[in-house]
Amino acid sequence: MKTKIYNHSNKSIVINRNLLLVMLSFLVSISLFAQEKFDIEKTKAKYASRDYVYEPLPESGFNYYKIAENAYFVHDNFEHMVFFETEDGVVVVDPVPGVSPYTLKLIPQITDKPITHVIYSHHHADHAQGAYLYPESAILIGNEEMTEFLKVAEDPKRPLPDVTWKDEYVLETGGLRLEFKDLGRNWHSQKDIIMYAPQQKILFAIDMFHPDAAPWIHWGESSDPDFAFQLPRYLLDNYNFEFVVIGHERIIGTRFHMEQYEAQIKDMKKIVFEVAMSPEYHKLLEEITQRYHGSAAHYEYKEKIMTAAELGASKYIMNWAGKVRNVRLNAVENIQTMFMHLIVLDPPIKEMQKIKGNVITH
Repeated sequence: MKTKIYNHSNKSIVINRNLLLVMLSFLVSISLFAQEKFDIEKTKAKYASRDYVYEPLPESGFNYYKIAENAYFVHDNFEHMVFFETEDGVVVVDPVPGVSPYTLKLIPQITDKPITHVIYSHHHADHAQGAYLYPESAILIGNEEMTEFLKVAEDPKRPLPDVTWKDEYVLETGGLRLEFKDLGRNWHSQKDIIMYAPQQKILFAIDMFHPDAAPWIHWGESSDPDFAFQLPRYLLDNYNFEFVVIGHERIIGTRFHMEQYEAQIKDMKKIVFEVAMSPEYHKLLEEITQRYHGSAAHYEYKEKIMTAAELGASKYIMNWAGKVRNVRLNAVENIQTMFMHLIVLDPPIKEMQKIKGNVITH
């Protein structure tokens, strides 16, 4: 059904009534949502739940919800970002290119305040290429070392920061306090950082892990797997957070999710040492050695690594199937990476003394 609306010049403009109703409904829902008092337990129950992963998105292609009284979590099917409404304006964290257009559409529906700050988490395109979409008047903030990677990229979609920082930094604006820290080592890119909003108890550890899921392939394409294995315990011990923002998934991470991720790491460590010590693996190593001629060392090495990875993956899958999502997806690759780092490349001496004979050498 269609209705006619007349302007001052008496020219008729035909507007689809259904579309008009949808737009009005959307505006009303945003208004009601903005006025609703934030309830952290309700948020956890709905938006940190596995069920929310499988809920259909609205026709708009995105959805959003509060993760603090003044903090909004915007997501599409697989990526997300956060913005804070402060007394002076809006602070946008992690300008994800796929979600930034939705965020820019949403902000004026929440507040008429300007965007005052945009903050880089790291230099990777899938988290930084939305930066150019924001007003030039907004202050762009990024780590000093990360900026060097942006200079090399020469990407107009990833403009250089207006403000750079080293080691630690605090942004205080409009009642918001946001603390930045360079941990000195990285878990994903060539320069990762931690951000923390203490009043809201929100931690930002972008691309660290996936809530309610097995580790991403090769531990999130980690630049430093050894540090990635240690990071959950460091963050749990040093930050009092309710939610952790990681940049991917439509659900919000919680302390429980990080503890669950740490439990997977501990179990996988146990598995790789058990595999390395097992008579089954040593028997297979002997068989592999006998199969290859000395000039085929590359093939022999690869098969020994993959044999360990496959043995370990089967144990991991058995232990975690049904407890988290995507257990089978990258199990072999992740056990392979952990085996390489903990058994082959940088083995802890006390653990290795328990293993009889040489496991594998590069």
